[in-house]
Amino acid sequence: MITRLSVLISVLILGLPLMALFSSAVHAQNVALEAGVSQDLAIARRAILSDINYGLRFDIPAEESEAIAASATISFNLRNASAPLQLDFRESADKLHRVNSNGSESDYRFEQEHLIIPASELQSGRNRIEIDFTAGDSSLNRNPEFLYTLFVPDRARTAFPLFDQPDLKATWELTLEIPAHWQAIANAPEAEVSEQGGRKTIQFARSDLISSYLFSFVAGEFEKVTREINGREISLLHRESDEEKVARNLDAAFELHGAALTFLEEYTGIAYPFQKFDFALIPGFQYGGMEHVGAIQYRADSIFLDESPSQNQLLSRASLIAHETAHMWFGDLVTMQWFNDVWMKEVFANFIAAKAVNPSFPEINHELGFLLRHYPSAYAVDRTEGANPIRQNLPNLNEAGTLYGNIIYNKAPVMMRQLEALVGEATFREGLRDYLSQYANGNASWPDLIEILDGKSEENLQQWSQVWVNTPGRPHVQVHAFPSGTTLSVVQQDLSGASRVWPQRFSISFKEGEGANQQSNSSNVYSLQTAAIAQTAEGELSIINADGFGYGLFPARPDSLQQWQQLNEVERGSLLIALYENMLEGEVISPQQYASELLNIAIGEDNQLLLNRALGYLSNIYWSLLSESQRQALTPTMENQLWLAMQAAEDSSKKKLYFDAWANIALSEEVLNRLQAVWNGDAIIEGLNLSETDYIDLASNLAIKRPSQAEAISNQQLERIENPDRKRRFEFVMPALSSDQAERDSFFESLKVEANRAREPWVLDGLNALHHPLRTAQSEKYLQASLELLQEIQQTGDIFFPARWLAASLGNYRSEAAVHTVRSFLRERPEYNAQLRMKILQAADPLFRAARIVNAGQ
Repeated sequence: MITRLSVLISVLILGLPLMALFSSAVHAQNVALEAGVSQDLAIARRAILSDINYGLRFDIPAEESEAIAASATISFNLRNASAPLQLDFRESADKLHRVNSNGSESDYRFEQEHLIIPASELQSGRNRIEIDFTAGDSSLNRNPEFLYTLFVPDRARTAFPLFDQPDLKATWELTLEIPAHWQAIANAPEAEVSEQGGRKTIQFARSDLISSYLFSFVAGEFEKVTREINGREISLLHRESDEEKVARNLDAAFELHGAALTFLEEYTGIAYPFQKFDFALIPGFQYGGMEHVGAIQYRADSIFLDESPSQNQLLSRASLIAHETAHMWFGDLVTMQWFNDVWMKEVFANFIAAKAVNPSFPEINHELGFLLRHYPSAYAVDRTEGANPIRQNLPNLNEAGTLYGNIIYNKAPVMMRQLEALVGEATFREGLRDYLSQYANGNASWPDLIEILDGKSEENLQQWSQVWVNTPGRPHVQVHAFPSGTTLSVVQQDLSGASRVWPQRFSISFKEGEGANQQSNSSNVYSLQTAAIAQTAEGELSIINADGFGYGLFPARPDSLQQWQQLNEVERGSLLIALYENMLEGEVISPQQYASELLNIAIGEDNQLLLNRALGYLSNIYWSLLSESQRQALTPTMENQLWLAMQAAEDSSKKKLYFDAWANIALSEEVLNRLQAVWNGDAIIEGLNLSETDYIDLASNLAIKRPSQAEAISNQQLERIENPDRKRRFEFVMPALSSDQAERDSFFESLKVEANRAREPWVLDGLNALHHPLRTAQSEKYLQASLELLQEIQQTGDIFFPARWLAASLGNYRSEAAVHTVRSFLRERPEYNAQLRMKILQAADPLFRAARIVNAGQ
């Protein structure tokens, strides 16, 4: 029995108020036992746990099918030992082989994904728990020759027992036993390496203080390249078999990381805060990248680009690298308190990345790049019935993955740019520096940052944040000229009926003069109230949101396209977006008319960012928003003009953009014959560089469009693939390319088995083949089952998989029957998971709009 005196002594030693200790004990005892990691459990553990260290060992066999034996030694300080302690382990009880608590065998319980240590086995102060177990495979991403961990947001608990929440940062000491010819990287440097009997043991040094979702390692048959960049040794792991491709990209891969590190150190005023900086390029990686401390993971083809990459691809690579590098400060050094603020690390990374890439690409219009990269993707969610706010509630970490999406990655940077404009660039940067310094190696929330910035600004940032951050949607902006012609009325409409106003800045441009003498000037509008009055400049109103700074549905006129050559690049981008958004609302311009205009724009546009956006919109309209007769009428013109533009293009990357667009819409026999000749190698297009991945894409395209030859095309392509990772991926997808409906049905049925969904990018390739626009009549029957699988996919898949599963399944349909399937599914499930309901409504928005537009035109 603990006496009153001993309790008081332990309180004094720990420096805790007695009431706080009592409160934390009561809270811990009252936490309900439930699957996942509830916010109540996280709060209770945060109150009593500190100074956590994990000693982990994994013995990884060469064979993917063999189990991984593992052990964990978890030591920590416990402020109160009066209640049982829950560790998180989302695996079966039979994978736990031995549990020892403070030197004695534990009489633990295993319930609801938790290993529960009895209070009688714990003590106030230092504790040590030792566990032998078989590692769970679901987040180890095991492949025949390599594996990599991916634990965001709460998936470390699928591999080993731990306290899996972001605000219990810990140090990590990792030991890997792997085949002797494998390479490995982890969060910390190698401390000791030994080899014996064809096996290699790597003991890594103690890591820095990091959250559990950032713990990581990569191991397997990789090539390792090490260089010194700006005085720092950096290593890269890759599996690319094309030596020329490696040679073309290697310098850029290292140099872009070096440039990003230099920029971040200067911008934040804080030197790189961790022991090491390495990265690995993973074939078929689920995301563009993941910011594991000291061991960033990237999708291989995001960094090793094919020959003659476009400006957009080069900019995307640089932005991705800057994004993941920025996370070392924003997300890794300072981490969100709870995953409801996961958007903070993403918005900082995206926002800072946009600043970081500018010096490396002086020839690119970065204002245009920001506009085209973020606004269309953000609008794609905010225009839907399922629009979500930037900051959302999260009662349990097992739903944290549903918070990810375009709002976090694309609307939040727009919001942050408006915030910077509101408080001033210098004040904003000073606030971020204070935020990083104050919360370094710890955790913080959005209100913590707003409090810092509020103290430096005269603006009411709490009110500003309430609209921008805590509510969904976008304003509909209207601009009216008063009869006098000297002033404009700028009005924001909130279609939700909540009378919200999004405080923001944007500009309106005016044109004066005619022809070559036409000039442009602009007037800034600070739309801080429901109605703002702006003094007009001389001339005719031309582009609203001319600087691309404003956020919302802005008026646009099709006749503005006649001024295309007189518009600057940002004005062109803003006009493209505004017309597309208005078209989807059924306003201003029809899909058929806009498709013709976009084709004309694409043929003559030199800026590759604008060209890429125009071609993307053109493809969307062509496949989804035109009736069959309208598509057939437009096809010959599109095929011919894109082919001629491709031939005329002197720049190889621009030529590739036109070729991809041409191949995408190709339907006539003559053009398919020409496309197949290119794929066969019988026709060579001068200046066009095609990679192995390009030939795979061409084979997939041809197999769908020429069903009588599908099997022969697929088999021939499979034989031609040299890279083993790409070969396995294509072999997986081949049944979905088949012309045999029964084989496609069997492929879809196989996806109902979790193990067959393990390699998610492969699954998405297969879904895209099943649901190609030319196959929707045969594949519509899969929609009901696809929706029924969603909850299981959310529970077993990685963070982006539910949304991507839905987009691939629903995105190409436009029938009333498909609309009915989605509407009925939701109507019949009034208690359906709210987050997944929003995901369905977001993914179904193109279907709802396409059905309305196409049926209205028939």
